[in-house]
Parts: sequence; structure tokens; C-alpha cells
Amino acid sequence: MKITDVKAYPLIIPMLEKTPLAPQGDTSSYHLLVKVFTDEGIVGYGETFRFAPRTMATFIDEVLKPLVVGQNPTQIERLWQLMYTTTFRYGRMGLPLHAISGVEVALWDILGKYRNVPLYELLGGACRDKVRAYASMHKYDKPEDVAAIALRCLKDGYTAFKLHQRDIRSVETARQALGPGVSLMMDASGAWSFNDAVEKTRQLNAFNLLWIEEPLAQMDDYDSLAELRRRSPIPIAAGENEYTVHGFRNIFDKRALDIVQPDVIKTGGISQCRKIIALAEAHDVRVAPHSFYYGPGIAATLHLCASSPSAEFIEINALPLTESFIQPALRPEKGVLPLPSGPGLGIEIDDDVVRSHLRG
Repeated sequence: MKITDVKAYPLIIPMLEKTPLAPQGDTSSYHLLVKVFTDEGIVGYGETFRFAPRTMATFIDEVLKPLVVGQNPTQIERLWQLMYTTTFRYGRMGLPLHAISGVEVALWDILGKYRNVPLYELLGGACRDKVRAYASMHKYDKPEDVAAIALRCLKDGYTAFKLHQRDIRSVETARQALGPGVSLMMDASGAWSFNDAVEKTRQLNAFNLLWIEEPLAQMDDYDSLAELRRRSPIPIAAGENEYTVHGFRNIFDKRALDIVQPDVIKTGGISQCRKIIALAEAHDVRVAPHSFYYGPGIAATLHLCASSPSAEFIEINALPLTESFIQPALRPEKGVLPLPSGPGLGIEIDDDVVRSHLRG
């Protein structure tokens, strides 16, 4: 079997509702679908992270496609190393790794379809038949809006929530609305200096947070993050903005985290995430992958979590899209996501939706 083509499709599919802080839409409306075609008619689906989708599509077409066309798609590790080493001069973080991740996920999908087994079977088998989901909420300008959306998600069956607020009052209001028995997390998205983070973690300790995510403005300052972890009464989570097992080794060596959050379609793909999870297990660090998107990346994350005993959650963007470009849409039911039963990722692409939302 040989790869015959690689195509990337930049899309804009808006969320079902807009948030007060993004009245004209949100970057969550941007998507990049990847398809890898083979001479045996098997097509693999992947996704890259949503930033600069047209630029990402050009990078895949001009840089990665020439490397993999004509190659055997089942030789995933070899092709990953080929893409990674050849793109060295483009950088070792950000866009090149996002693009490699999208193609790599599609290769795993091809392998599963070729072997006629779900992806989790290729990853060692399922440890569970469903994965607990947490509602990853958008940022709101009023604490009462945070509470109202959280309560709506609670009625939808979610039992865990992550806020993207940066103020104490919003966290307090959400905790009061949800009650003490619901898992609550906070993503500060790089909001604070080290001293501010020390004080904020002290103040937020009253609200029984499962973790605080990305607290420091300098997100790759792992010495400061390790010191914050030592001082914080709340567990510290991060990792969505780190890349490959080499970058994560630095995090683990410095003992900077309680919970590590690799992203399948950012950090290098499924193969890299498996290595990162193995490192996490060796360092006794909990795993909760980042997955704030809607396409094949969600399916890949679901299979990865199901096959990893240490992966405790799957993150779900709390606001659905107006139309899903994958089927099934992989939205939680009663707070959990069941495993797809089909081969590979276990999803199909709705090409009518893709055609309707292509970004020119």
C-alpha cells in the first residue's frame, strides 16, 4: 500500500452560540481537516490545531505531502521521524508539529482500517469502554454567565467542569451553583506572574479545585512552575503548549506538574503522546489530555484515553458546532463518551458539511 495524496481542508464552522467575549465568533470556529489517500482506496482522517488553518494547509501541501507520497502509510514511526527530521529548520514547536500531528493521526486511521480493528486495539486494547468527559467552558465576562452555562452543562450530564476565568468571583459563583460534589478545574491560560500565581492558588484553595492549569505567563519556565507546584495547595496542570517527548522530559525531570496534558494534534501525534504518557507513568504524574476541538482529533484522543490506564478525562469543548463535520459527532452522553466500534478512528467525514464550510 502506498500514499497517493495528502489534502488539507481549512474550515470555518461556527459554534452553536457565541460567547459574550467573542460576539463575532471564536477561534473554536476554525478547523483543519486532513485526509491521506492510498492506492488501495483507504482514506485516513486527521486534524491539526485550529490556529492559522490556511497557513497550516499550505505547509502540509508544500512541505509534508512531498515527503510521504509514495511511502507505505503503515510505517508510522518511520514516517514520523522522516517528517520531524526533515522539517528541522522550520522549528521544533508550534505550526510544524501541529501539521505533523494531523498527518500522523491520519496514518493511524489508515492502519486501523487496513487491519479492520479500532485504533484502541492497535494501542494495546481498551482499559475501559467509555471515558469520562469534562465540559471545557469558554471565557465569560460575568460570573453569573459562568454559573448559568455550567448549570446547563450539568443538566446535560457532565460531572466535571473546567473554567477559563481568571477571577476569584467566577470560580466562587460556579462552585456555589454546582455544589461541592462536582469536579471543578480552572485554566488561567498564562494569566499570572509567579508571585501573583502563588497568591491566587492560596485564595482559590477554598473552592476545592481539581487543578489549576497553565497558571504562569511564561508557560515554558518550568523552574518557576516547579517552585509554584511546591508552594501551591492546588495541583498544577499544563502541557498543551509543549512538544514531543523531548520537551516533556524536561517537565518531568524538573517535577513541574501534578497533571500532564499532552495534545494529540499539537504535540506530535498519537505516537508521541503514547511516549509522553509512558514517561508520566514512570514519574507518577496523572494524565488528562488537552482536546479543545471537534474533529478527528477528538476521536484520536478518545482512543488514546481508552487505551491508557492513567488517562482519567477527555476534554470536550462545551459549546457544540452548528454542524459537525464528523459522524458520529462524539458529544458526551450523561457525561461520558463511549468508544467508537468501527475500524481506525471509527468516524466518517461529512463531506457535504466540509464543502459548505471550506475557507477560501
